[in-house]
Amino acid sequence: MSNNKDNNTGGFNRFRDRHPILVNSGLMVLALLALGYIALLFIDVFTSHGQQVQVPDVRNLPLEKAIDILEDAGLRWEISDSTTFYENYKPGTVIDQDPKAKSYIKKIRIIYLNVNAMHAPIIALPKLVDLPGRQGAATLKAMGFKHVTIDSVPSEMGGLILQVTVDGHNVAPGKPVSVNSQIKITVGDGSIVDINPEQILDPEMLDSIDEANYQDAQKNYEEELKAAQARAEQERKAQAAQENQDKKKDDKKKDDKKSSDKKKEQDKKKN
Repeated sequence: MSNNKDNNTGGFNRFRDRHPILVNSGLMVLALLALGYIALLFIDVFTSHGQQVQVPDVRNLPLEKAIDILEDAGLRWEISDSTTFYENYKPGTVIDQDPKAKSYIKKIRIIYLNVNAMHAPIIALPKLVDLPGRQGAATLKAMGFKHVTIDSVPSEMGGLILQVTVDGHNVAPGKPVSVNSQIKITVGDGSIVDINPEQILDPEMLDSIDEANYQDAQKNYEEELKAAQARAEQERKAQAAQENQDKKKDDKKKDDKKSSDKKKEQDKKKN
């Protein structure tokens, strides 16, 4: 028995001496196979290979309840956005999630949550009185105010802001206001013409003119008054047309944004 072992050992040593490259290559292949097998075992362990769970639907739920459901399912979570406030959702509600609900993922994946902000942003109200109405409305919308309306009242100067109210109350410039507040801009329509007949027909001069001159002066006054009213009406119509055009542009932008958001959502679902 001992002689057979010695002969086998001696035979292997002679083969190795004759073919060292072949023997070393074979040993390297065996080592690589062993390392590959060990690596596969570790990959299965650390990537939870074959262990998938269905993602629960936590949309429209309060954040606390959504967290409890995800943790009960053994899933990790992170908040991807909580700065945007949506009026049609309650504060602290989960708006969206990624990966989507009912998809299958490995437990090592993280569920990213888009959460509605706890309150709408607060911004200081700018000084708007005496500015053109369209400029004031554009300024508020650019700052993030969502509900801005323009109302017109009779006035001498047309197109200028006379008053600004927030939720029906007068608010001084610089005061903090929620971007979801109802803001109304009151603009003068220029329909009041400040023409005093006594300035044209001075009572002291009436004694020195005859009836014909008085009638001519009265006629000139009436014509000037009609012309001023016509100019005011033209300015009002031009302002209304411009506001209608601006509204159409805003509506088109909103429609384009909705179409873009819808396309992104569709592309997300495809992916």
